[in-house]
Amino acid sequence: MGKNKVKIDGTMELSQVISYLEDLVGGLKAGSVHVQLGEETVVLRPGNIVECEIEVSQKKDKEELTLELCWKKDEKGSDTVKISTSGPTIEIT
Repeated sequence: MGKNKVKIDGTMELSQVISYLEDLVGGLKAGSVHVQLGEETVVLRPGNIVECEIEVSQKKDKEELTLELCWKKDEKGSDTVKISTSGPTIEIT
């Protein structure tokens, strides 16, 4: 699978940043985050375990907050357990 990337970088009103963050939280709660910028689209589906890094710094004339979330992709079907004897197969997913 190729690498998909969308980068949002620029100066904007705080209200727009808040709107983006609220949409991000809504997507995380729903189980998928869709990000589109022009023709570029990335769909993320976070797993149950998420690495989270929050860094804040304050300098003389600048404050910064960096948030990084990452997770491993869940591979569908990799956790399937099959139990069989001489009878039919029972599949647990």
